[in-house]
Amino acid sequence: MSKQAVKGKRNQAQPEEPVVQAPNLPPKRDNQKLIFPGAAAAALIVSLAIYVLRLDKVVGLVVDDAWYLLLAKALATGQGYTLINSPTPGITPFYAPAFPFLLSIFYRLSSNFPNNIWLLKSVSIAAMMGVGVLAFSYFKRDRELPPWVALGLALATTIYPALVFLATSTVMSECVFMVAQLGVIVLIERGVKAGQLSPAWRYAVAAGALAGFAFLTRPAGVGLLVGVVLYLLKEKLFKQAIIFAAIVVFLVGPWMLYSRTHAPTPEQRAEQGANIVQSYSTQLWQRVAGQPLSGTITAGDLPERIWKNLSEIGKYDFGGLVFYSLFRPLEPALPMRLGQEARMISLFFAALAIIGFIACLRERMTLAEFVTPLSIGVTILWGWEQYRLLLPLVPFLLFYILMGVRFFAQLYQKLYDEPKPRGALIPLLIFSWLFVLSNLYANYQYIQRKYDPIPANGLRWVSSYEENEAFIKYIGENVPKTDVIATQNPALVHLYTGHKTVASDDPAGSWEAWTRLRVRYLARTSPVTLPPPDANEAKYRNAFRQSGTLNLRLIDLGDPSSRPVWGKN
Repeated sequence: MSKQAVKGKRNQAQPEEPVVQAPNLPPKRDNQKLIFPGAAAAALIVSLAIYVLRLDKVVGLVVDDAWYLLLAKALATGQGYTLINSPTPGITPFYAPAFPFLLSIFYRLSSNFPNNIWLLKSVSIAAMMGVGVLAFSYFKRDRELPPWVALGLALATTIYPALVFLATSTVMSECVFMVAQLGVIVLIERGVKAGQLSPAWRYAVAAGALAGFAFLTRPAGVGLLVGVVLYLLKEKLFKQAIIFAAIVVFLVGPWMLYSRTHAPTPEQRAEQGANIVQSYSTQLWQRVAGQPLSGTITAGDLPERIWKNLSEIGKYDFGGLVFYSLFRPLEPALPMRLGQEARMISLFFAALAIIGFIACLRERMTLAEFVTPLSIGVTILWGWEQYRLLLPLVPFLLFYILMGVRFFAQLYQKLYDEPKPRGALIPLLIFSWLFVLSNLYANYQYIQRKYDPIPANGLRWVSSYEENEAFIKYIGENVPKTDVIATQNPALVHLYTGHKTVASDDPAGSWEAWTRLRVRYLARTSPVTLPPPDANEAKYRNAFRQSGTLNLRLIDLGDPSSRPVWGKN
């Protein structure tokens, strides 16, 4: 018998091994799918925690936010959109009405000023949470960034220290405008993707309504309106462009006509004296917007102003976008000295953003590439610090810096022949989360200072408010309600005391109006230390001086019929 036959018989003789079936175990849970949603939820919680920890009772030190509150109170109490602090009733401000109207809704819920400040600030805090959600959706879906990069960019925007400050230490309109602007951009991009399909017009309607609200919140956002129309025309979506423009005109037009027909008269402007009764066209030609005593400029001075503002943005503001703690003071009114090295770093990031912007243009010109330059074009015409005017553009400016990083990463791959589909991901991740870490550190510094147990180490911004608050309360308790008060902060003094108030910016120029209105007291309020009384002020009696470091004081100007004229010996 052959060997193969024997081997076959042996194999047949061996019993087969029983087949053991695996038990029906449940599939393993893919924990990795939960990592990103958990990180996104943690980012939202961290953001909210920062806002809560930084929330304070400060309001009105910026002056503009006190006007917003005063107008919100006027609307909430049925007195109309007027300056209820003025001795003469019925003066209409030039401020856009949307933000005061929004605040008035919450003012109706709680009218007990200043105990309702936390409720009024919650409007801006909620807006910034919305900014974070919209920014993530926009960068991931519309700009097709990797999820972790989009999350880093959205988180960096939400906790950007200057925006946190505006939401927690003021009641300013930037945060609400910012969420409206982002909402418009997201809606328009959805409509462009829908193209000529039947639901597309709904995006145009919603975007038009939101854009109208944004403009009525911050007229400097006119670049958004123009940018949307140009973008829709470029995409050949003429129907959507017409619908959008019609909705905006329908919402904005009535206010434009009303504000023109109810503009303050020369007598009313002389009475109130503050920038709230000065038109935007008037402020445009002032050397410092809102400060008539700074002088005026002509059209021939505009190139110099534009170059100065662009230089300011390049040398300081872009550095502050990336390394806030190095380029911006921890709190307002603190000095910040920057050397040549810091300016070069800021210019480097500005150049990186320009390169990133151009790279985006070469790929595809989206709505952001219209809105960003148009908005900057508006701000550089203005005689004011550019940094605050640029804050609503923070997510886009950070994005263009990232796109500059991506450009150089891709260029490196081409030069060294290392084509990798996701080769630029690591640099994008590093820079996007560098933004986050930088902003976390700046917020940590602020929170640490706020809760420092040693009062001398605390925040000067908060202590300045407490000093002003105590001073204004003294006025409310000791000055007769029939006396009119001139002050640097008319709205805040009125909110605390109920006194009729006018601005004190130009005593000599306002003296005739003060005499007619029987202004008796001059209240020297200020967020920073005031200089000693000059020769003009020294002629009048110092009725009260607030203890502290700011040198706040109440000057009794005397009986209007017999007192000496300000500025005359």
